[in-house]
Amino acid sequence: MASLRPLALWAVLLLPLVLSPLTGLLTPYVALLVIVPLFAATMVRGRAADAYSSYAARAFVVVFAVLAALFVATADGVSDALMAFNFTMLLCYGAIAYLLGQGAAERNAERVAQLAGLGVLIGFLEVLAEAAMGSPRPSAINLGPIVLSNGLIALGLLSLGGALVRKDRWAWLYAVPPVLAIVATALTGSRGPLLALPVSAVVSVVVFWRVRLPHTPRTVMTGLVGLVLVAGAALLLILNGRAASLFRVVDTIATGGDVADSSTLRRFALYRAGWSSFLESPWIGHGWGNIMQSVRPLLAPADADVGTLPQLHNDVLNFAVAGGIVGIGCWLAIISAPLIGAWLSPRDSLRTFRLYGATMLTLTYLGGGLTDLMFGFEFHTFLFVMLTAILLAYCREGEAVR
Repeated sequence: MASLRPLALWAVLLLPLVLSPLTGLLTPYVALLVIVPLFAATMVRGRAADAYSSYAARAFVVVFAVLAALFVATADGVSDALMAFNFTMLLCYGAIAYLLGQGAAERNAERVAQLAGLGVLIGFLEVLAEAAMGSPRPSAINLGPIVLSNGLIALGLLSLGGALVRKDRWAWLYAVPPVLAIVATALTGSRGPLLALPVSAVVSVVVFWRVRLPHTPRTVMTGLVGLVLVAGAALLLILNGRAASLFRVVDTIATGGDVADSSTLRRFALYRAGWSSFLESPWIGHGWGNIMQSVRPLLAPADADVGTLPQLHNDVLNFAVAGGIVGIGCWLAIISAPLIGAWLSPRDSLRTFRLYGATMLTLTYLGGGLTDLMFGFEFHTFLFVMLTAILLAYCREGEAVR
């Protein structure tokens, strides 16, 4: 078993950080070939108490248990109850973090930043190759444009954290992955993944200003010029693609006008019906397997076609319809776990990196979840849990799982 530990450790690092843009939707299932035996070995060897001693591990287990109970209570059949296994990664978090914690070291933060940057580069090259072949909405080999974009932005912002731990002149290279992620997102024409960027950019500037940069006039001017150039280039790229319509949609909503964008109108129809469905069963919802079944009768005849979609394209609403107020509480527990876990982590030299990474991960999933499903979808649930474990357990000075 000890001889297999390094292989398992590298597998749980490389699959989310580097290989996920390449292996795409298969990534969670490939990872389970390692994670399920890892979970079983942790239980059999009596390590459960240690593996599940951290806040995040306990929060995820409780959420999994509550969701499973809700889905069983609201199930119309066995398949509805089995929807709980969409959240298997929550249950396995403790075993993953325990393995990663055994390899904890101060150098790991920069290693993670480098691996995440490599993953972004792979995804960017995939998008670039498809764009060169004339695809109107390029994506990865086995990953749609929106899912890919959310994943690349999460990895890009995590990679940027490498500049917090590297102190020489080459630290600026860690700004390249988030730029590549934004360019790839613009090329795919994805708009939802961009929603998290304004807040993420402001938080990043504040963190680097306070932690990393000397407050000299030269630094201020250099930083401002660099920020304007990067923001201008990104804006120019976005305005020349499908993502430009995001600005028009936001402006129309803010001014009370009539939205003409068909994709946005379809989402609004889902949101109205979803809210009505939530009000019909506000405490425990209708079950994950009955989300769309409960919504279809509430759609206007003109919007009946959106009832064929698999989910409501909003994380909070999906949890509200599936689990009611209890479901919303579960969503809050999931999305806040990285931040709370990072805040409770030791005050070692990598604490700032963990706090920054956890903040970027949370903001990315909050933004992505405004217009799409992030939790309960295997790929994004896998990526969130794995990045949380990597940040909280692997990126620390010494061996621990808290």
